[in-house]
Amino acid sequence: MIVGAGLAGLIAAHIFPDDVIEASPAPQATHKALLRFRNQEVSRVTGIDFTPVKVRKGVWSFDKNEFVAPSIRLANQYSSKCLNGWLANDRSIWNLEPCIRYIAPEDFYEQLLSNLADRVHWESPMDFAAKPQGLPLISTVPMDVVLGQLGIPTPDVTFNKESISVMRFRVRGCELYQTVYYPEPDFPIYRASITKDLLIIERAESDDDPGVGAVCRSFGVSESDIELLESTSQRYGKIASIDDFTRKMLIGKLTSEHGIFSLGRFATWKNILLDDVVNDAMVIKKLLKATDYERKLHQHK
Repeated sequence: MIVGAGLAGLIAAHIFPDDVIEASPAPQATHKALLRFRNQEVSRVTGIDFTPVKVRKGVWSFDKNEFVAPSIRLANQYSSKCLNGWLANDRSIWNLEPCIRYIAPEDFYEQLLSNLADRVHWESPMDFAAKPQGLPLISTVPMDVVLGQLGIPTPDVTFNKESISVMRFRVRGCELYQTVYYPEPDFPIYRASITKDLLIIERAESDDDPGVGAVCRSFGVSESDIELLESTSQRYGKIASIDDFTRKMLIGKLTSEHGIFSLGRFATWKNILLDDVVNDAMVIKKLLKATDYERKLHQHK
């Protein structure tokens, strides 16, 4: 059984024959932020065609009113902005080289659900504490939620997370693949991207001016040429990594003592990409057939 009908859970269901249970009463595409893939593995396992494109990126400075090179100061400001004061290493702002990415169709979530037919069961919350001992589960549920339900103490671990607000616009007369980072702390938006003619703005949740006009100016796009499609909130928008040894220990404990196999960014509490879900699911597939001794050996890798 797979717990969670987000993107990670639905991708996993294309690899495993198991049913998916989800607490939500109906389908809802909760992931509205930027969605680009670095390879075609997800396309391969789901049978959904992706489009290869060249993506260009830049860091915009409002002080200088121009694009600037990344620096330690800007990277730290960007991290603090994304994670409410938390400074984390190696944020995406460092890598601005043009790159090939693979774009899923806008109805990717709906196509995943369509592929799975009646295997997804809504209004089916999982009580991890009441799970039968011998029943293995693949969980995409956030690690802090699972640990809390099981009563596993984590006194030395802080699961730092921030919700984000995502605004999506249609851009008239546009076919671009670009991302702009905004590290300056007094501007509410930290990243905006155009994928074909879809402008996606990601920002900390706030009632302040959304800053859409400033984003348009940084892209060189007229504000009169964009149309708001939706504005949504993502509770687990950004997470800050925890000590890797502790993280692996907790994942191993969930597997060896509770038969829970963690999959996806929030379940493993690591800033992985959706591309990684396929490889991690294959590892879980092997672990499900492995002995307890083999699982313990893997835990320490």
